[in-house]
Amino acid sequence: MTVMTDPQQITRIDALEKVIRSRRSCRSFAGQVPDEVLQKIVESAIYAPFAAGAGISLKEGRRIFIFRQGTEAMDQARQIIEAQLRSGASRIGMAVRFLPFLRKKMGFFADRISTTATQGIPGLTEGAFYIVAAEKKGFPPLASQTLAHVMENMWLTATAHGVGIQILSVTNGLTQHKGFMQLLNLPPGQWALNGCVVGMPKHPPNNKRKRDTEYFIHWVGENKKNNQ
Repeated sequence: MTVMTDPQQITRIDALEKVIRSRRSCRSFAGQVPDEVLQKIVESAIYAPFAAGAGISLKEGRRIFIFRQGTEAMDQARQIIEAQLRSGASRIGMAVRFLPFLRKKMGFFADRISTTATQGIPGLTEGAFYIVAAEKKGFPPLASQTLAHVMENMWLTATAHGVGIQILSVTNGLTQHKGFMQLLNLPPGQWALNGCVVGMPKHPPNNKRKRDTEYFIHWVGENKKNNQ
């Protein structure tokens, strides 16, 4: 095995590792993101892997939608999301109350969505932009998987530029919502969705995380941690 000694390559690797390990979910925003930085973030989404095996081209199957804070479209999206949260919290709360065996399995999430539905998502009013990624559904059903790549690309790019990002998983459940899909000018049910809020962090991120990586890594069929 050849050890990499190219200084430029080593610098790039170090920079990538720093971005990966410093990535955080931001839940409090302040200040505007320059449009040129936002452009870099959303462009990174286009370079994420896509499900070519489903027979859908990238141009046919991927869309990125940007809602700017302070616009009528953003206000409409916020109202739809808040209503979706309240509806979901009500349904899950009833299920937990009337089916006690679900409490152990769903209790933490039920409490969390109830709190979010009551207090709202601060990023929807503080963040500079709400970004929705849409991936056309096909077979095999890989749209949700490719959306995960899209969001990760944007998250890492935002981190590299010192921009905060918060994934809004509630966006996933809006694919059948006629009002929301109308905002995107897409037919309900035919596209998978994911979304995030983007803005400048109100508070500086914490120091780089330390994790016991050896706990998670397992060499199958070997007694040693490293290949010889």
